[in-house]
Amino acid sequence: MSLKTFMILGALGLLANVALAQNYKSFLKRGDREYHARNYAEAVKYYKKAEKLKRGNARINYKIGMAYLFSREKPKALPYLETVQQLDPGIERDIDYHLGLAYQYNYRFDEAIRAYQRFGQKNHKMILRANRKVAECRMADSLFVNPGSARIFNLGNTINSRWNDYTPLITADGNTMVFTSNRSGSTGGLRLRDGTYYEDIYISRKVDGLWTKPENISSKINFKYHDAAASLSPDGKTLFLYYESGGGDIYVSYLKEGEWSSPVSISDEINSQYWETSVSITRDGKTLYFTSDRPGGFGNLDIYRSELKEDGRWGRPRNLGPVINTNGNEDSPFIHPDGKVLYFSSDGHMGMGEHDVFYSEMEDGRFQVPVNMGYPINTVYSDNYFVISENKKQAYYASIRKDGIGMADIYSIDLSAPPPVRRVQPKEPEPEEVIASEPVEEPTTAVASAMPAAAEPVAEPEPQKEEEKEYYDEFVTLQKDLGIVTLLKGKVIDAETGQPLQAQIRLMDNVNNKEMASVRSNGENGEFELVIPHGGNYGVSTVKPGYLFNSINFNLPTFNDYQEVDTHIILQKAEVGSKIVLKNIFFDIGRSDLRTESLGELARIKELLDENEALQVQINGHTDNVGNAVYNKVLSKKRAQSVVDYLVQHGIVSDRLEAKGFGEERPLVSNDDEIDGREINRRTEIEIIGVSDEI
Repeated sequence: MSLKTFMILGALGLLANVALAQNYKSFLKRGDREYHARNYAEAVKYYKKAEKLKRGNARINYKIGMAYLFSREKPKALPYLETVQQLDPGIERDIDYHLGLAYQYNYRFDEAIRAYQRFGQKNHKMILRANRKVAECRMADSLFVNPGSARIFNLGNTINSRWNDYTPLITADGNTMVFTSNRSGSTGGLRLRDGTYYEDIYISRKVDGLWTKPENISSKINFKYHDAAASLSPDGKTLFLYYESGGGDIYVSYLKEGEWSSPVSISDEINSQYWETSVSITRDGKTLYFTSDRPGGFGNLDIYRSELKEDGRWGRPRNLGPVINTNGNEDSPFIHPDGKVLYFSSDGHMGMGEHDVFYSEMEDGRFQVPVNMGYPINTVYSDNYFVISENKKQAYYASIRKDGIGMADIYSIDLSAPPPVRRVQPKEPEPEEVIASEPVEEPTTAVASAMPAAAEPVAEPEPQKEEEKEYYDEFVTLQKDLGIVTLLKGKVIDAETGQPLQAQIRLMDNVNNKEMASVRSNGENGEFELVIPHGGNYGVSTVKPGYLFNSINFNLPTFNDYQEVDTHIILQKAEVGSKIVLKNIFFDIGRSDLRTESLGELARIKELLDENEALQVQINGHTDNVGNAVYNKVLSKKRAQSVVDYLVQHGIVSDRLEAKGFGEERPLVSNDDEIDGREINRRTEIEIIGVSDEI
């Protein structure tokens, strides 16, 4: 072979290698883009193309495994994550956790337990999470090897689509079904980031034993945003709905002369500024069960009960208490027509994996300890929206299963066979921590806390404290004389009663960590005035014993004109469920390190915990929707953990603190613009989650 030929072949080989490398990077980049957009099936497709060009690469196998783990095809993650474990067990700190999930989704519980135990041994701060998953797998194994007599049937592609189909609501005669779906063809045609459409409500009727093709229920009910069915009266003439109004509210529509009426809010007692998602009403129409994440609960979504008063209005809701509600989510309650058995789903009570279906029987006016309905009704996936016939022989629910047609499908359950022996529920580990239903790439420390035994939160007695004096720093007085200040005035009131309160209002220079002023509100009318100088970053905190402090931030230009701001400062009692936004906790963009401007607010949190030694709190981190959702969730958790770490370093016992990151999941307002949207949604909160009985 001549030198020239050799050089030509070498050049061609070099070009081929360059092209190969470029294709690999292109596929990897496209896969990452789809992964971050939560289009996991597309991400898998491009990752697999990249994997063909670099066989045996641990990193690309890890990416394929994680994409499958987030997708509806979760069991397929296992061989890829097992490969990673063999090739490079140190590739990620949490590889054992994700491998445990993959084993669990494949019903290989012994191997899942060993993976979770390795995860706990390597990450001592995550031992509670590991122990919870181990206990979950042991229970799942017990239920799996002792299945019940229920027979599960997919309703087929007449009802189910390739999208999510759920909340089946059945009339008493069993011939009409109303359900929710985010299938294509929805009203308005809007789509979410994962490609699914906004939810609509559909109706189907049973003819000659077969369900008819679903139809859009009514143009008066379905709008271009999310519309979801919540509950249906036995006669099929009253439909309860979930709309996104406010924080998410319950509405009601009536069927009159074949037409559904325009939905109206069910009640100001039921709906709040918080999240109300599901509802169920007793046969006599006098008792309503619904879910909400309002303050005063025991976790995220809790189940509440409201009684119909003689004047036709719904009474004040009462939390069903810690026997039913946990520090997780209790959702989709369904009260049996006999009014004595409550069915619901939960990710807080011990189950097989994600949401499981439970039931609780009422005895002497109280619901008893919930019972897991067992396998095959419950699976390692999410099982939810359970409804059952009066004779308890036929049920329907939504589940994500291997034999599914789409994402979540609607199934019927034949319960006519003799019921299995009632199981004794395994004791849940203490302390208990709720695990997210989706895998998290970078779980961080969480501190468990004990919840109070009482169903109704009890406020701590107000501690006696020496009354603070009013004063202004000389600089503030000078600025006032020059007229370059903002006058903040208004009233301090109780969040629940609206009654005026006497409270101490402090002005903090966040940059210099210096208190600039302190005034008191009038005890009779709650009125106050506070002078805020221009040209600085200032925090205003309002403090009263027995209450959570209120936090406001002012970032005022030096040459701003004199202005007056009239406001109501609302204080919430320091009881379980109370939650406030910490307006003076600051982080750099994309970072979780606390900035020095946060010191004043951190001092207020420490002061609150020092004065109320029984309180146990959770720091919640939130982000906007810019960037990768997984990264945002991890970042929000890290930020919350930074606050917890600071408090522990300054003398607060770690058992009283917990950090939780929600990422972009719970926006307060739309993320459409920066100042009135994303800036508001990027926030840190403090929430009271428990009151210790040991103090």
